[in-house]
Amino acid sequence: MFIVPRYHKRVFSTLFFATLQLGVGLTTSIPLMLAQGIESSESSTGELLMPSASSEVKPANVNPENPENSPQFNRYLLDTGDTLSVIVQRPPGLYRLGIGDSISVVVQRFPDLSFQAAINPEGNIVVPLLGVMPVNGLSLQEAETKIRSGLNRYVIDPIIYLSLTGQRPNLSFPAPINQDGNIIIPQVGQLAVKGLSVEEAQAKISMALSRITSDPIVVSLAQMRPVQITITGEVFRPGIYAAGATMPRITDILPLAGGSTLTADLRQVQIRRKLTDGSIVSQNIDLYAALQNGGSPPNLRLQDGDAVLVPRREPGTDDGYDRKLVARSTLAVPQIKVRVLNYASGGIGTQSLPNGSTFLDVLGNVPLNTANLRDIALVRFDPEKGKPVTQRLDAKKALAGDASQNVALQDNDVIVVGRNLVGKITNLFNTITQPFFNVQSFIRFFESFGNGLFGGGSNP
Repeated sequence: MFIVPRYHKRVFSTLFFATLQLGVGLTTSIPLMLAQGIESSESSTGELLMPSASSEVKPANVNPENPENSPQFNRYLLDTGDTLSVIVQRPPGLYRLGIGDSISVVVQRFPDLSFQAAINPEGNIVVPLLGVMPVNGLSLQEAETKIRSGLNRYVIDPIIYLSLTGQRPNLSFPAPINQDGNIIIPQVGQLAVKGLSVEEAQAKISMALSRITSDPIVVSLAQMRPVQITITGEVFRPGIYAAGATMPRITDILPLAGGSTLTADLRQVQIRRKLTDGSIVSQNIDLYAALQNGGSPPNLRLQDGDAVLVPRREPGTDDGYDRKLVARSTLAVPQIKVRVLNYASGGIGTQSLPNGSTFLDVLGNVPLNTANLRDIALVRFDPEKGKPVTQRLDAKKALAGDASQNVALQDNDVIVVGRNLVGKITNLFNTITQPFFNVQSFIRFFESFGNGLFGGGSNP
């Protein structure tokens, strides 16, 4: 299901503008939300949603003392696009005969008993007078002794020289998994490995190759299929992302989606995975604990088709949850943009600040000697309501240490300085009969507002 971009045009009229047209004109395309059969839906606000509660999602069998011990999440399952490396190893030490080797046997004084032979798929050769003789796995010296012992029944103390005239071919090969989930094994044919772990594939390949070699088989993952992860919830850019890292962790994926929002709950990030039988399992991981303790994040590795849901914090669950700690981490967007609309300085400017910045960090770049410090507004777009929310702030109290006035800032916040300007914007918001479509239209409104207010050089 694709979310089709919509286009809106709104006209805002106020006592201060003859006409202010806001043409959104910005196409927002949210990627297809299908992660290996995991269905998605769209909320009324156009957000991507994870499968509903009615979807059959089984919690992974997790040891509560070690939440990474889920077998479904610890096993990498092969699929189309993976490439296996199949190495047929010759035993270490003395060279040992195997299927496909060629030998020459010279019997002194009895040339009619001399012969050359290739070891057949059953591991045997044919010896004059003796018939079929198994030699697979024997060293050259052991094979020579075995033949001499057999011929000794017909020739007294035969003198025999055995030499290797041709080594068996190297049977090692790369094995890409095709669209049908099969690999091609030379001299054997197709073999289905889709849905198997590498260890299971090795056992199956070894069994298939046992027809043509007795050498040990080592199978490894030579190249992984491209990894695409769906990430939704409280991140800045929900969607499907290609991971550059091999078997990435959740900490590799969050930055690709712009990082977590200030309302995210990193204590219970959910990973969903579709198994080969069609069932979907889920596992929750706690990223916040690692931030608190200064430790390493959970080592769970993501696979192609996994879906990650970053939930919103429920009301009343903020106790002990340090949003500033999260904002300063790599799990959140590294920088935020805050726009300052200042009547005193005559324009709108944009400040790039480290995530986790507060109201006081913005004040450092505002000319306070000409500003009305008692009446400053923080305007923030509320995506759930589809409209801006205004909070009045007292800069003098914030400078005096009042933490309630030194609020944490979010990306795309707007700071409005000046009593008259705050009043005009408040009145303007009251004339809007329809909600903003998205945060882009919210920002475009302020850009148009600033251009209309300051661009012509008029003094409102």
